[in-house]
Amino acid sequence: MDIETIYFWGKTKYWWTLIVVGLLMIPCGFWLWSQPMLGYEILSMLLGWLLILFGVVQLIVSGNVKQKIRGWGWWLAGGIIDILIGFILVGNLSFSETVLPFFFAFIFLYKGISNLFSAFSMISVYKYWWVYLINGLLLSILGFLFFSLPFMATYSIVFLCAAAFIYWGVSLLLFGYSLRPVKK
Repeated sequence: MDIETIYFWGKTKYWWTLIVVGLLMIPCGFWLWSQPMLGYEILSMLLGWLLILFGVVQLIVSGNVKQKIRGWGWWLAGGIIDILIGFILVGNLSFSETVLPFFFAFIFLYKGISNLFSAFSMISVYKYWWVYLINGLLLSILGFLFFSLPFMATYSIVFLCAAAFIYWGVSLLLFGYSLRPVKK
């Protein structure tokens, strides 16, 4: 999470949404842990549907820019590509299950590197900056594991995702709790 996000959440009354999301992610992680085969199929299908949803959001954002600013065309192109890839993944479950480890590898690696940079920029601002440092390290390790062993058993992918959901939920609880308004 970057410094602008912290300033945004610090000036809103919706700090509790992070706590709600954290509370929802923890049981989802335990459910994935208890239902590995079904969880893998659901994660594979969810990837396709989320890409379709994200593509639609990108199309809406690119179409609703009041003044055509630089980069709106990339949003439009990205939205179309995301929708096409989403429909391919939804239409072919076996392909979706094959692509899933690489998708999570990219996501975990990106978020891990992002959290590492954010942690060092938050040292003087945020009391729990070390949580982002730990998140960054763990997510980067998960990303490298998924890249190095993409075709490992589906159980290990689900267990690693379940552990990431549980840990992410706990860290969101801590972050949301630290952003609550304190009466002076």
